[in-house]
Amino acid sequence: MANGKTHLVIGGLTGLAVALGDRPHKSSPLTHNPIFAIGVGAIAGKLPDILEPSLGNPHHRQFFHSFAFLSATAYACKKAYDWEPTNAWEAFLRGVALIAGGAYISHLVVDSFSSRSLPVIGKL
Repeated sequence: MANGKTHLVIGGLTGLAVALGDRPHKSSPLTHNPIFAIGVGAIAGKLPDILEPSLGNPHHRQFFHSFAFLSATAYACKKAYDWEPTNAWEAFLRGVALIAGGAYISHLVVDSFSSRSLPVIGKL
């Protein structure tokens, strides 16, 4: 099972990959900065465990660790990817949404391959 450090590294690398693969004309130059992308990705890659900490409970995975939330996050990323920002603030938000969403998804994908996997919906 992946630990917190693993999720930080995978989230950071995912953030970097998203920033490098994004269309520069649609996002802010700041979100294409590798250091910024790695930082946001690392934080977002750890976010599911911040929202639902294990606290020694192996059954801590609930709604924010579920396939339902994974699907919702993927849908939100698709909407952000298609978004046509009209100003610099919107371009910045678009880039952050893509990086954070991708890193969050990376956490759930890694957890889905563990022995406990992910619940379909989980408890709210």
